[in-house]
Amino acid sequence: MFQDRTNVWNRLSELWARNDVPVLELKDQKYAILSDIHLGNGGASDDFAKNESALLGALDYYYEHGFSLILLGDMEELWQFDLHAIKGRYDETVYTKLRKFSPGRVTRIFGNHDYEWGGFVDPIHGAGTASIAPEAIKLADEQGKPRILLVHGHQGTIESDKFSWFSRFWVRLFSFIEPLAITAKIYTSPTSTKSQIAQDYERTLYQWAKENKVLLICGHSHRAIFASRSYAEKINEQILQLEAENSRSKTSATQRRKNFQKIRELNAELLDEKAKGRMIEATDPGKTPLPCYFNTGCGLYSDGLTALEISDDKIRLVKWCSDALPSSAYQKYDEDNLSSILQKIAK
Repeated sequence: MFQDRTNVWNRLSELWARNDVPVLELKDQKYAILSDIHLGNGGASDDFAKNESALLGALDYYYEHGFSLILLGDMEELWQFDLHAIKGRYDETVYTKLRKFSPGRVTRIFGNHDYEWGGFVDPIHGAGTASIAPEAIKLADEQGKPRILLVHGHQGTIESDKFSWFSRFWVRLFSFIEPLAITAKIYTSPTSTKSQIAQDYERTLYQWAKENKVLLICGHSHRAIFASRSYAEKINEQILQLEAENSRSKTSATQRRKNFQKIRELNAELLDEKAKGRMIEATDPGKTPLPCYFNTGCGLYSDGLTALEISDDKIRLVKWCSDALPSSAYQKYDEDNLSSILQKIAK
């Protein structure tokens, strides 16, 4: 993944300045933001299929609790599969759940893997509904002022934006070979286990958001980011806190043993994050980052999918787990007051 920093900034600035970008209200609304689901055909090359139960559970929850959906690009994997094949596999499951939401409760943004989606009949609500997905949307605060920009996040990248046609050609070609390689156990698809995005990808987006005093929400990288910090950074912070507690003379021997065990578990998680390409470079080296950049993550994790939720002046990063009991399927990773975050960004 290669970024052209100048092009990224120009593309984001253009979208933020445009008056024709749809604006949604935050007041009295609940939003669930998902991206990079990459619906396939259900075959060996369909990296999403293992997380279907997690998505269906999430959609049931969001419908029943009054959330509107924002699908932040790459809903379908159109680089590899034709839409009719995707609908043939998921029309009676995922699309049926999505159709329960009224058209006003589902907003789509196109990404690089579903760029052509706007030319199709809406696979969610069918003929007669608007089928052109915008490239971006804005969210307005209670005073009606746009404060949040949502884009897929591929803007300005070389292979996913400028030369996406070339990338699609090779991905489509490889899709014919991949099932055989997986069956022969000589290849495992990296999209479900490791991010292919450069470790400094987030820094460019963060710097644009900080400079323009905008809360920027993206997908694309398959790395969930909350308030400009990765999950790996949060793990490392927990390790340092436990080590600091163990260094205090007042900490009991029993508590130290518990802390050492927790540190071992966290270090294992940290190694796993590193192996999967989710150790991003610091967005603001040497400083506490401004909480202006968020990333939804994706639907291709080995055990579920992540989403961002906005409701009741809270923004939170959550995970919906596959193969889990309903009581444990929903995990909250982080949460903060949205109005407080917007105030920090404005200052």
